[in-house]
This record gives sequence, C-alpha cells and structure tokens, in this order.
Amino acid sequence: MTELAAAPARPEASPPPTSPPARRLTRRRWRDSRLLVGVLLVLVSVVVGARLFASADATRQWVVAKVDLPAGHIIVAGDLATVSARLDERTSGHYYPGSRLDDLIGATLARPVDTGELVSGPDFAGQNTQPTRLVPIIVKAGRLPTLGPGDHVDVFVFQSGAAAPSTTGGDQQAGRSTPAAPAGAGAEALVLHDVEFVSLEKLTSGDRSLTLRVPVDNAIQAVAASQSERVDVVKLERDSRGEVGSTGPTTVPGYGR
Repeated sequence: MTELAAAPARPEASPPPTSPPARRLTRRRWRDSRLLVGVLLVLVSVVVGARLFASADATRQWVVAKVDLPAGHIIVAGDLATVSARLDERTSGHYYPGSRLDDLIGATLARPVDTGELVSGPDFAGQNTQPTRLVPIIVKAGRLPTLGPGDHVDVFVFQSGAAAPSTTGGDQQAGRSTPAAPAGAGAEALVLHDVEFVSLEKLTSGDRSLTLRVPVDNAIQAVAASQSERVDVVKLERDSRGEVGSTGPTTVPGYGR
C-alpha cells in the first residue's frame, strides 16, 4: 500500500502593513503668517498700481512764453499762454501754474525768454524796475524797417535848417572823412536810444503810428519827435553779449528831407 508523503507546511502569510493614521485637513486660520504676508503683498501692489495710474495723468497747466520776449519787456496779455505738462514736485516749485497767468501782466522781464519756454520767478525784475510809458510816434510811409513786438529801436528826427556840430575833425582823427553838408540843409538828431517797439497801426494817410515803450524821463522827447518834420527809426541788432554798441554822435549834419 502506497504511503502518501505529508505536504510541507506553508509559511504563514505576513499580515498586510497597517495604513498610517489619516490626517484631517484643518482650515487655515486668518492668523497664519503666510496668509498675512500674501494679503499684505496684494494690498501693496494695489496701492502702488493706483498711485502710478494716477500720476500718469497728473498734468497741470503751466505758463509759457507765446512769443520770443526780450529782456526789459513788460508783459502784456498776448505774450503768455498755458500748456499742459507733468512736472515732479521739486521742479514744479520753480514755475508759474496756469492759474497765475493774469498775475504776470505788467511784470518786467529780467532776461530774454524764448517761445514755449516755461516762465519762472527769476525771469522777472524786482520792485526797483524803472517805470516806463507807452508813447505813439508817427512815421512817414517808407521810412520804417520791418519790426515785431519786442524789437528795440533808435529814433532820429530830422530838422531842416537846424545847425549841427561839425564832426570833420573827429572823423579825420579816426581815419574817416565825412563830406560837409550843404549850408542850411538841417540836422539829424538821436532822440531815443534802445527803446522797445510794442505795436504798429496803419493810418488812413498811409503813415504809420508806432507805439514805443520809453522811460518816463524820455516820454516828452518821444512826443516831441512825433511832431517833428521827419522821424527815422533804426532797428537795433544785439551781439552775442546782448549789447547794441555805442550810439555814436547824437547829432550830425543832415542832407535834406
């Protein structure tokens, strides 16, 4: 009889590994430091963005010169205008805002100001500025150079029959010669030097009426010049230093009308 061999015993299976204990998700508290930092960053970015957006359109009106204005010019209504510009806080303190434009009418410039240039306080002269007067002078047609407001001129008058001092000796010493004027021809005299031209009006007679700004002490000379037999106006050109040079002799022999 056949004997059956005993089956080998199977090793007992090891028990399955136990699962780690489950961790319940907890709600993040508002006091969590990371949450506070995130909220703070969001707030900062919103504030900075709002300020940048606001400053991008923070333009104001500023006073500028409408035309080229020379030193010594007294501001009138048509000389200034306003433009929109954005200036930083430090720079804006040097210039006049548009709301001050009317306050500058009648002020005297201490230096030349170019067209479109922002107007600042140092551009104007102080309280000791010499007072002036506006005086009209009649000039015959054809005896006037092309002038623009702010130009400076010399004004001469011709008086027929008036005597003038002889300049022959002085001219010879300087290496120049001046032909003698006919007897009784008259004299040309300088009555106003370096005065400002303001405006021009054409009269029905064809003559021109010039309005000049002159020192108070020279106003009567301007009036007298307008009543003379002939007025000649010379436009002045300034050099690189802003000077017009010597006036030369104030009276010379004339050569007729």
